Amino acid sequence: MSRDETDALKKRIEELEEENQTLSKIIFKAPIPIFVLDKNHKITHFNQALEELTGFKSKGMVGTNSQWKAFYANKRPVMADLMIAKSSDWEILEHYDYKYDLGISSNELFAATDFFPDLPPEGKWLFFTAAPFTDSKGEITGAVETLQDVTEEKIQERKINELYRIYRNILEFIPYPIIVYDERGLVSYVNPAFTTTFGWTLEKLFGKPLPFVPDFLEAETHDILNKFQADKKLGRYETKRLTQDGKILDVVIWAASQTRFKENKTENFVILRNITEEKRVAANNKTIMRISAALPEYTDLEELMDYITQEIKELLNTEGAVVLLYDEIKEDLFFLGASYDDSDTQERAREFRFTLDEVFAGKVMKTGQAEVVNDTEFLLKAYPERDKKLGYQTRNIMGVPIRSDGRIIGVLCAINKKINHFDDNDMELMTMIGGTAAISIENARFSDALKESYRDVASLNRAKGKAINHLSHELKTPVAILTGSLQILRKKLSNLPNVKVDATLNRIERNLSRIVDIQNETADIMEDKTYAARVLLLKMLEACQDELETLVENALQGNNFDPNHLSESVRNLIDKEFGHRSQHHKTIDFSRAFQELYQAISPLFHFRRIQINIDIQEALPPLLMPPDVLNKVMEGLVKNAIENTPDQGRINISAHPRDKGILFRVHDFGVGIETDDQKRIFEGFFTTQETLLYSTKTPFDFNAGGKGADLLRMKLFSDRLGFTIKINSKRCCYLVENKAEACPGDILKCQFCTCQEDCLTSGHTLFSVFFPNEP
Repeated sequence: MSRDETDALKKRIEELEEENQTLSKIIFKAPIPIFVLDKNHKITHFNQALEELTGFKSKGMVGTNSQWKAFYANKRPVMADLMIAKSSDWEILEHYDYKYDLGISSNELFAATDFFPDLPPEGKWLFFTAAPFTDSKGEITGAVETLQDVTEEKIQERKINELYRIYRNILEFIPYPIIVYDERGLVSYVNPAFTTTFGWTLEKLFGKPLPFVPDFLEAETHDILNKFQADKKLGRYETKRLTQDGKILDVVIWAASQTRFKENKTENFVILRNITEEKRVAANNKTIMRISAALPEYTDLEELMDYITQEIKELLNTEGAVVLLYDEIKEDLFFLGASYDDSDTQERAREFRFTLDEVFAGKVMKTGQAEVVNDTEFLLKAYPERDKKLGYQTRNIMGVPIRSDGRIIGVLCAINKKINHFDDNDMELMTMIGGTAAISIENARFSDALKESYRDVASLNRAKGKAINHLSHELKTPVAILTGSLQILRKKLSNLPNVKVDATLNRIERNLSRIVDIQNETADIMEDKTYAARVLLLKMLEACQDELETLVENALQGNNFDPNHLSESVRNLIDKEFGHRSQHHKTIDFSRAFQELYQAISPLFHFRRIQINIDIQEALPPLLMPPDVLNKVMEGLVKNAIENTPDQGRINISAHPRDKGILFRVHDFGVGIETDDQKRIFEGFFTTQETLLYSTKTPFDFNAGGKGADLLRMKLFSDRLGFTIKINSKRCCYLVENKAEACPGDILKCQFCTCQEDCLTSGHTLFSVFFPNEP
């Protein structure tokens, strides 16, 4: 080698050494922690940033294979070691599990994020990458590894994840349906309340558009979405939405849009509230109020029924609604009221009558149960005559019976619901309206009957007035003639000697004067006959209206009333209802009679929490008396005791033989009766409660109330049949001493009782009935 070549080589070596030193300085001063390993896994570079990160100095690390000490407490390969060793995927997984970043990692580069607990001061999160480098032959001669402290980012990420978890839990428990969807309208989240309300689950909707907008609202919804995209929010918006099974719900919607800047994605957050039930209840209440308020305005029953069916048609959104009444004589149904979208069908309906087997309403009449049919084919096959006569196809129908006084007088029907099917809510409303219709129908019938009765009474009164007036005038002339003739006779006889007729004539004159006075009084009365008759009839009607209505109604049902013979019919009704009733005495086993009665009435007070002790002896003497009277007395006393005893209280019922008879006692430890009230307790229609506290509740409920006639009836029975009834009572001392207005009805809620015994000793009522075993 020549000298020139040698000098050139030395110069090149010096340049490479200078470049190497420059590179080393660059690596050492680089702001990113870096270390380099050679093919023997020894550290060739350990820069200043890495010193600051790990706390280890470069001088102590370079030239060693202790790179693991900078990161781990125990010896193990670092990522650069694995790169130099050409480790397999399984070897990498053994050390780093799935912490490496698959999006970055490859055969030339490896990246991962991990927590290093041994790094000062309390461990650190590092994002690190490693890459091998090769010589001119492609052989790996070492590896370089860079690290980045991402502890703060990880802390923030954890906080964000925790907040996300909290928000997610909140969304899970919010009772209102929630939807989250992206700018393309694809669903990314729905909460459980949404699934409960609309039926769709997140699994079925994720990444898909939500198909819950009804067809007839698509244009409106499109306009609202455009406005929402412009404003980025939507205030309270009321509309309708579909459920998974096709049912339409009334909903209120709120929505907001937000952009996630990190991902540059827009999310739309929607909250819904189902107001279907609220709107239904409000509409129902308004309808009932409108119908109730309209009742006095419709004097014609058909017009009123037309109004009611129109209200039903609009409220339930149906094509039609009808009222059919049952003709008991012809045993068929006829339309009393009808409302249809098609006016021709509405007019035709009034022309036809149907047998019970020809129409769906007939089934309701027979069973007495509300019915719903949403099957078009079934209706067509079961009732072909109806649609054939009306020229109308029934797709679905609901009918409820119209009841009056325990009998079914007709059927209320709604036909062809336009949206959804008929459901329980529709049936509930129809049942309420059916009760209103029943009242209206019966009131109209009573009104017609009373009008006819009044016309008959007025006719009779006019005939009576004419007769009395005629007799008065007819009597006036002969009386006047007799009076005048008597005066003439007195004068003629007074001229006859020895004729003593003064006493006789005076007697005749006195009686004629009485007849004259009667005639004058009758004439005076008849001058004001119209007014007097009207006042009398009105007072009679006011006093007897309720009872007459009941009598006439019951009689009409049994065909026992003849309007052409009003006076005789009413007299027969009164004799039948209120005349003397024969009592059929039977020999009664008291123990068995009480047991049967108690079993029959027990379900009526099962909701009361009262301890009832029963001591009815088996060997009791037989009683000879009407069974219905005994049952009424026993039931009345038990009912009275339960209604006056608070929950958690006690009642003792006993029956023992006593002096050739039976002593029956009902002893309740309830609120008791005031001393003054006990004197009038058997007078009837008398209540021991204060007027302001009195209310009629469910029978057997505490303070249920009543008309006060039970004890009067028992007293009348006792007077008639010869048994005795007595009362002994003490008013609850807490109500007397503290002047409390009322007992709360439950010992546990009483502010004065600390235990059951306090209540049991505070007041009581004991009814004792002695039944002799001989009538």
